[in-house]
Amino acid sequence: MFLPAGTKVRYDWGGSGPSEFGVVAHCWMSEEIGTYDCYVAFFGDEVPSGPPKWKPYVLRYAAQSLNVVSE
Repeated sequence: MFLPAGTKVRYDWGGSGPSEFGVVAHCWMSEEIGTYDCYVAFFGDEVPSGPPKWKPYVLRYAAQSLNVVSE
């Protein structure tokens, strides 16, 4: 599934740790994995409502491994 930039998401570590919350920075169809791939800016245990206090870390995940967080 395609996730537009700005979509708030949650990554659940398969039950092995706390969930991580972030915002999709970029999403594209990857021929390498045969599905949509995304760069996500992660903020930890919540997405800040305003400017973040620190710089997020950016990781790459397949879109299907992310859960969209409703506002």
